[in-house]
Amino acid sequence: MNKTQYISYNGQIIAAKEFGITMNNRSFQYGDGLFETMHAVGSQVQFFYEHIERLVESMKVLKMEVPVRFTIDTLGLQNEISKLLTKNKIFKGGRVRLTVFRRAGGLYTPKTSEVSYIVQVLPLEQTYYELNKKGYIIDIFDEIPKPVNILSGIKSTSSLLYVLAGVYRKENKLDECLLINELGNIVEGMSSNIFLIKEGNIYTPPLRSGCLNGIMRKKVINLAKSEGFTVFDEVPIKLPDIMAADELFFTNAINGIRWVMGFKQRRYFNKITKLLSRKLNEKVFAEYGIAY
Repeated sequence: MNKTQYISYNGQIIAAKEFGITMNNRSFQYGDGLFETMHAVGSQVQFFYEHIERLVESMKVLKMEVPVRFTIDTLGLQNEISKLLTKNKIFKGGRVRLTVFRRAGGLYTPKTSEVSYIVQVLPLEQTYYELNKKGYIIDIFDEIPKPVNILSGIKSTSSLLYVLAGVYRKENKLDECLLINELGNIVEGMSSNIFLIKEGNIYTPPLRSGCLNGIMRKKVINLAKSEGFTVFDEVPIKLPDIMAADELFFTNAINGIRWVMGFKQRRYFNKITKLLSRKLNEKVFAEYGIAY
């Protein structure tokens, strides 16, 4: 017997089966929405304020009205998410998705800048950021370059580029795909930032390349620097750089670090990647008073 799943809609916790969208929902019609995906342990959301800050900045770019819940009353939003996790009996690792969309009205030109929001939670198999035992096999999805503009860093509900990359990944039995931008430079993965290690130095595409300003990207950059590594995050990454790397890994807020074993005929090590993954867990969960 399936247990009832609950969501939070504009601050009210309801059964997921009770929620439905109308045909004039702007996220459905125009992709007029955005989202944040966050990692939780028990009732605690990791890097909550950084996620909300990024969400609010993206809403401003999209000229959406920012609710008090996302600014002055962030503690209320945090408590709301905690209650939702408990209501769904998620007491270990959890995935939290906060989706914001402009309220109905208008065609391309909206009638209002007011928004609604939904919070969804799902349990994760692991509580910590566990490094994958088997390295990823990846390739490059270069059929559609990612545009570089003010919208590049927004996690929009209009995600057709990533959907088609996902179709390519599935058709080719891959674990991940690399995306390129209009200049042919490496940008990111489908749902992750990309890092490479060469001769002990760590490189990741600059934000101006069009990659997402990932929360975990920033955490790993700071962690690597604190461990004595030199990090280059302002140098464009090209395909030959990927082929010449000693190690390759992806980062995101849910999985932490994921190492790559193979790209085309190239094979990679994971010595430094393992170190960073272990240090990431030690640092992050210590901050939240959780033993690792």
